[in-house]
Amino acid sequence: MLKKERQEKVLDLLRLNDYLSIPELSSKLNVSDMTIRRDISELAERSLLVKIYGGAQKLEKIEYELSTQEKINTNVPAKQFIGKVMNSMINDNDTIYIGAGTTILHALAEIKKANLFVITNSLLAFNYLLYNTDYRVLLTGGEFSRTTEEFYGEIAEKSFDNLNIDIAFASTNGVFNNNVTTANSHEGAIQRVSFKHSRKKCVVADSSKFNRSDVYTFYSLSDIDFLITDDQISDQTFDYYSSFTNIMKEEQV
Repeated sequence: MLKKERQEKVLDLLRLNDYLSIPELSSKLNVSDMTIRRDISELAERSLLVKIYGGAQKLEKIEYELSTQEKINTNVPAKQFIGKVMNSMINDNDTIYIGAGTTILHALAEIKKANLFVITNSLLAFNYLLYNTDYRVLLTGGEFSRTTEEFYGEIAEKSFDNLNIDIAFASTNGVFNNNVTTANSHEGAIQRVSFKHSRKKCVVADSSKFNRSDVYTFYSLSDIDFLITDDQISDQTFDYYSSFTNIMKEEQV
């Protein structure tokens, strides 16, 4: 069997099974474990699967970006759980950045710290904070996305000039290998700028976001301080992604 044909069969098998071990793949394809290891490494380098310890996982490609209203009611308990973890990482009197996305939006109700100064480019987050908290709030300007209900572009990015942020929370559409992804460069750019001005850089992703890839990689997991998720993440996935960064899935006491 030629290498190209064998690797296509590996991908076909993963479409039917979210995860397969190296022995399972070598048995199904009647080749050595060493050959399968090489195939997995090559396919992972081409962003066609997720290489994990002892095997490979399917990589789910995001076909198109759902609007905020389409995502607003998905995985709500997990997103609220993430809010509790975020709250435990924030101190009273902190200056924080809150990015756009429904994960962070649902998390906001769990943030209970006093005297915060919150910067956000999310119109929905701004409205929630305005009517439900007494925090100082700065909403960036910029061009408005009707899909994600956030501001982006040069004007939004300039809002961070001279700001000193204690901790920044950015969302993602999908995480795979060392990649934090989003739908386009505009959404990624403002998150990068917020990280540039922050002492601590955090990405939030509920457990459904792992092993998923959107079009644009805006940051590397290995360059952030913390990846915050919920308690439904599998041990296998947790162990794999912990090789890139610190994963927080419990409140820090």
